[in-house]
Amino acid sequence: MMAVKRGSRLMLIIALLFAVMQPLTPQASADSVHHWKHYTNGVNYLKQGKTKLAIKELELAVAQSEQAGYLRKLAEAYQLDNQFQKAADTYYREAKIHKKLGEKSGDLNTYYAVLALADGLNTEIEFFLEQNKAAPPATSGKLAKFEPPSGMYIGAYIDKDSGVEKLRDGKFKAFNEKTGKQHAVYFNYHKYGSPFPYHWAEQVKKAGGAIQLALQPDKGLSEVKDDAYLRKFAKDAEEAGVPIFLRFASEMNGSWVKWNGNPSLYIEKFRLVSKVMKEAAPNVAMVWSPAANPKQKITAYYPGDDYVDWVGLSIYSVKYFNGNVKTPADQVNPLDSLDFVYKTYAGRKPIMVSEYGATHFSKAGNTSTVNFAITKMNMLYHGAKLKYPRLKSINWFSLNTLTDSHSADRSLNNFSLTESAPLLAAYSRLIKDPYYLSKVVDTNQQAKGYEKSVTKFVNQGTISNTATGIVWVKTYDPYISKVVAKVDGIEVMSKQQYPYAFTIDPKKLKTGSHKLEIIVFDSKSRVASRKLVDFKTAG
Repeated sequence: MMAVKRGSRLMLIIALLFAVMQPLTPQASADSVHHWKHYTNGVNYLKQGKTKLAIKELELAVAQSEQAGYLRKLAEAYQLDNQFQKAADTYYREAKIHKKLGEKSGDLNTYYAVLALADGLNTEIEFFLEQNKAAPPATSGKLAKFEPPSGMYIGAYIDKDSGVEKLRDGKFKAFNEKTGKQHAVYFNYHKYGSPFPYHWAEQVKKAGGAIQLALQPDKGLSEVKDDAYLRKFAKDAEEAGVPIFLRFASEMNGSWVKWNGNPSLYIEKFRLVSKVMKEAAPNVAMVWSPAANPKQKITAYYPGDDYVDWVGLSIYSVKYFNGNVKTPADQVNPLDSLDFVYKTYAGRKPIMVSEYGATHFSKAGNTSTVNFAITKMNMLYHGAKLKYPRLKSINWFSLNTLTDSHSADRSLNNFSLTESAPLLAAYSRLIKDPYYLSKVVDTNQQAKGYEKSVTKFVNQGTISNTATGIVWVKTYDPYISKVVAKVDGIEVMSKQQYPYAFTIDPKKLKTGSHKLEIIVFDSKSRVASRKLVDFKTAG
C-alpha cells in the first residue's frame, strides 16, 4: 500500500513539473499566423477567384480578431460562394460592431447600411394560421382615432393617374371599378396657406372614401401660426364631414423638404397644428409621417404621443437606386424598410404606409420591371397581414413620374397601376381579401374590422379546426420561383406567388403528431431553404 502511495506522489510531482515547464517549451500553436496575414491572404485569394481558399483564411482571421473589415470580406466571400445565409449572418455580426461604434459617435449610417446588406440575404420562413374566429387585438390599449380593431385600409393617390385623371368628378368611382374594390382612403398633396380643398374632399366623400391630406409648408415652418388661416382651415375640415388623416409636414427627416433640419421647431409647429385640429376639427386624425430613410434622425422629430394619432411612413420599391442601372435594388424587402418605425412606435400608435409605389417601368435601362413591382407589392401587403398587425393602412402612389414629376431627379419610375395591365390585375387579386378594408370606421360607433384571426403558429401546437395555413417566406433571391408545402410527405401546396396558402382540415388527418415541410425554390429552381414544422391534431 505504501509503495502505491509513493508511486502516486511521484507521478503527481512529475505531472506538476511537466505542467510548469509546458509554457517554457516552444510548440506549434493551432494557428501561429497573425490575423492580419490571414486577412491579406484571404483578400489575395479573392482577387485570384479562389473563393473557398479565401473563406478559410478569412475565417481564421475573424476567429483571432472579430473586426468589421474582416467580417465584411468574409461576408462577401460567402456570398460569392453562394453561402447566402452565412453571408447574412456575417453581415449581422459586422452591423453589431458598427452599432456600438455609432452609438458612441452619434453616427449610425454605416450600421443601417450594413444591416440592409444582411436583411437582403437573410432567409425567413414562418407559418401562420388563419381561422374563423375573432381576431386578437393588435394593441392592448385603446384604439386610436379611426383605427380598425383588425384589418388594413386600402388607399391610393390617383389625381394624376392617366387611367382616370380626365374624369374630374368620377375618377374615384372609376378607380374603384378598375381595381374591383372600394378604397377606404384617397390622398392628395396640399400647400399650406391654400384654402381647404372642399371640392376635392366632396368628390372623395361621394365615392365613399376618407381623406389623407399631405399638408406641406413649402415656405418653411415659420409660416405656420395659430392664425385666421389655420383656424379657417380647421373649420372647413370639420365641415367636410368626412374622416381626415392630416399628414402635416411629412418626410421631415429628408433633406429634400424645406421643413428639414430643425427638429425643435418642427415639433413646436406640429404640436400647434395638432392642438388647433383637436379644438376645432374632431374628424381630423394627426399623422406624423417620416420617410423610411434616413433612419438616424427620425426619432428626433417625434412630437410626442399626445399630439400624434397615427404614425405614417413613406416607402418606395424602386428597381434601381437613384436611377442607376449599376445599383439594382432587387434585394430590398419593403418590410425591412418598415421595421424601424414599426418596432419603435407600433406599441403606442397605429401605423400607416402613407405612400407606397413599386416600379413597373424604369427610366434606367428603359426597361419593363413588372415582375419586380408585383413581387414587392405582394411582399408588403401580404407581409403586413401576417407579420405587422398594427399596420392599419397602405396607400398606393399611382403615378407615372416619367411623364409627371416636379423635378428631373424624381422622373425615374412608373408607379401607375392603370398603366400596367398585369400589375393592375395582381393588385386587384390581392385586395379581394377581406382583410383589406374598404371603409374607415367611425370611432363613435362599435368598430368592426377583419373577422378572422391570423396568428403565427407555435411549433408543436395543436390544430383543432379547419384553418388556412399561410407561409411567409423571404430569401436571398427576391424572385422565388415556387414554394412547396408537404404534410407527412404529401404535397398540399405548390405556388409561384404570394399568398402561399393552403387548407388544413384536421378531420382528414389521423389524430396525433404530423410534420409540415416547407421548401423554397429560388429563381433558378434551386432549393433555397426548407423548414420543418411539427403540429398535432386533436381527436
